[in-house]
Amino acid sequence: MLTVLDVETTFVIGEGRRTDPSPFNPDNSLVSVQYWSCVKDKTMFSNSYIPPQIAWFYHKDLSPDTAKSHEEVQKVLDKTTLLVGHNIKFDLMWLHESGFKYSGKVYDTMIGEYVLLRCRKLGLSLADSCIRRKVSAKKSELVDNYLKDGVGFDTMPSETVEEYGLADIVSTRELYMEQQKLFGQQKNSTLKPHLNLMNAFLRVLATIERNGIMINTTTLDNVREEYKTEKAHLERTMEDIAYSVMGDTKVNFASPEQLSNMVYSRKVIDKKKWAEIFNIGLDENGKPFRRSFMTQKKFIQNIQENTSRIFKTKARHCHYCSGKGQFYKQKKNGEQWKNPTKCKTCSGRGYILDNLPKVGGLTMNPHDMKDVSANGFATDKSTMLRLLKSAKMRGNDTAVEFLKSATRLNAVDVYLSSFVGGIARNTRANSLLHPKFNQCITRTTRLSSSDPNFQNQPRGNTFPVRAVVVSRFENGKILQADYSQLEFRVAAQLCGDDVMKQDIASGSDVHRYTASIIFNKDEKDVTKDERTEAKAHTFKPLYGGISGTPNEMAYYKAFVEKYKKLGEWHEALQTEAISESSISMHTGQQFAFPDTKRLNSGSASNAPAIKNYPVQGIAGGCIVPLALITLTNSFATAGLKSLIVNTVHDSIVIDVFPGEEFICATLTHDAMTGVPKVYEELYNVKWSVPLDVDVEIGQNWLEMETFDLT
Repeated sequence: MLTVLDVETTFVIGEGRRTDPSPFNPDNSLVSVQYWSCVKDKTMFSNSYIPPQIAWFYHKDLSPDTAKSHEEVQKVLDKTTLLVGHNIKFDLMWLHESGFKYSGKVYDTMIGEYVLLRCRKLGLSLADSCIRRKVSAKKSELVDNYLKDGVGFDTMPSETVEEYGLADIVSTRELYMEQQKLFGQQKNSTLKPHLNLMNAFLRVLATIERNGIMINTTTLDNVREEYKTEKAHLERTMEDIAYSVMGDTKVNFASPEQLSNMVYSRKVIDKKKWAEIFNIGLDENGKPFRRSFMTQKKFIQNIQENTSRIFKTKARHCHYCSGKGQFYKQKKNGEQWKNPTKCKTCSGRGYILDNLPKVGGLTMNPHDMKDVSANGFATDKSTMLRLLKSAKMRGNDTAVEFLKSATRLNAVDVYLSSFVGGIARNTRANSLLHPKFNQCITRTTRLSSSDPNFQNQPRGNTFPVRAVVVSRFENGKILQADYSQLEFRVAAQLCGDDVMKQDIASGSDVHRYTASIIFNKDEKDVTKDERTEAKAHTFKPLYGGISGTPNEMAYYKAFVEKYKKLGEWHEALQTEAISESSISMHTGQQFAFPDTKRLNSGSASNAPAIKNYPVQGIAGGCIVPLALITLTNSFATAGLKSLIVNTVHDSIVIDVFPGEEFICATLTHDAMTGVPKVYEELYNVKWSVPLDVDVEIGQNWLEMETFDLT
C-alpha cells in the first residue's frame, strides 16, 4: 500500500526569531498527521478520489483521543509499503520520535524534483515544485500570516490547520503522480537508479540524525575562549602592521574598500567610471555582468589611470575646530546655533592627515580582471590566499604577516560563528546535537548539513572543535573511518587511466608526491602538514586547474602528462556538456550545464565544474551512501549498541559502546572497502580500483590513534 503523509508540529521561537520545529526539542509536540492511502496500482492515477484523512494529537481548541489517533495512524503505517512525502525525512523522524514504527520504503518528492532538475539550483519547496509541475498548489496563504506572527499550528484555528494540512496531501499526491509519469519517459528513465539510491539513503540519514552526537559543553566553552584569545591577538597584529604601513590613517578591516586600499596601496578615483570600465554590476536577474575581454597591457593602463597611490600619513591637530571635529556657528545677533557643524577642514576627525613621502599599504598587485571589485580590488578569502603566496615569492615579509593573520582571522571568525556558535545554539539540554543532513543542496549530489554545518570543517586532526565530540556511553570511544584518496581513485575508475591504477595498486601516496613537487623536497621528507596542504593541489589538476606558482604549474603540467587518459576524459566530458547541456553517469546521476559553450581557448565554459561533478558525485553521492547503507544493516544484524553518528566528506563517525571496538572497526572497514562489489551489482559496471580505508579511535573526535584491525 502506498501512503502519502505529512505532519504538522509546534515550533519553538528562539534567538533572532529563529523557529525550531525539531522533533528533538522537548518543548515541541506533534499537532496532527495527515495521510492518504491506496493500493499501488492503476487506482493511483484514476479519476476516482478517496479524500485524505487527518489524525489530531495536540491543539488548544481540541481534546483529541491521542491513543485512538496513534492506533489509527499506526494501522495505516503497518499496511504501508511505500511512504511518500515532501521532505519526508522530517516527517519520518517525527513519527519515530512520537512512538510510531515504520520500516518500509520511502519516496521523497523533493528528491524526485532534485533528480529531475539534474541537480540545478532551482526552488525545491512543495510550493515551487507544484507550480513547476502544474499540479494543485499548496494553500500557503491560509497560514502565512499566522506563521509570520509566531502563531503555531497548535494555536491557529483548527479548521485552518485541517484545510492547510489536507491540501498539502493533495499537492504531494499529485506531485508524486506527475513525477512518476516524468520518470516513465525515456529521457528521464535513466535517472531512476540514483533516485532509488537517494531514497534508500534517506532512511539511513534519518537514523543518524536521530542518534545525535554527544557534545562535551565544557570543552566547547574552552575552545570558544581559545579562539577568542587567538582572535584578539590576530587583530592586534593586523592593527600594528596597519599602523606601520599606513601611519595615522585608520583602517577598518571590515570595510572592503579600506582593506583594498591598504592591501593594494591604491584608491579608486571615480567609482562610477571604474564600474563602467570593468563592467561591474548586476543585470536584471541579479547576476554579475560578464567581464569584457581586456589585454594585460590595457588592464594595467586602466588601473594606473583610474586609481591613485596611497601614501603613509602623519596626523596633525586641526586648529580650525580645535581638534573637536565640529564647531558652532554664530547667528548675526551673536547667539550660538543649537546644533554643531561638521568641520570640513578635517572631515570631522579633529585632525588632518598629511601624506609622507612613502607609499603606504602592502603594495600588492592585482593579477587580472577577476581581482577588480566595486571598491577597488578583491579581498575575499581565495584572493588573499593567492596574494599571500605572491608576497612570499616577493619576499614581502610585512605583507606575508598581515595576509597570514587576515586569512587566519577570517577562519577563526567562521569557527566561532558557524562551528562553536552553531554547536552551542543547536545542542539540546541532554547534550545531544542533531545536525540536519541535506541531500538536495549541492550540485554534485554530495551531502551538506545545517543546524549546524558539520560538513565544511577543516580536515585532519588539528581542528580543536572536534574535541567536543565525545561518547555518550561510559568508557565509550569515538571511531572514525576515512576513505584514503577517494576522489583520486574515483577519477582513476572513471577515466580508466592505467598509470593512475598502477600508482594506486603500488600504494603510491599521490598527496605526498604532490607535496614533494610543490615544496621541492624528497617524498620521504614531506611532513604531515605539508601533505595535508598539498591535497588541494592534487585535486586542482584532477579537475583541470593549471594556474599557480611556478612550482605548482610545473606540478599541474607533470600531472596531466603522467595521467594522459584523465585529460582525454576531461575533454570528452566538456564535449558532452556542450552538445547535450548535461553530463550523464551510469549511476543515473545527471548534471545540468545549460548554455555551455566552447571558448576560444578550446576549453568549455564551466570547465572546472564539468570535470569536478562526476568525481564528487560518485565519491560522495554513491560510494559513501552505499557504504553507510551496508554498515547500517550490518550493525542491525549484529545487534550492536554502538551508533553511527556522523558522516563528513569521505568519512564515517561512530559512537562506540565499550567492548564493541573491534567489531565496529571491522564492520565499518568491510562495509567501506566492500562497496565495489555492491556497486557492480547495482550498476552492472566493473569496478577496477581498490578502495582503502583508514580507521582511528579515541576518547574524542580530535585525539585519535590508528586502530589495528589485525
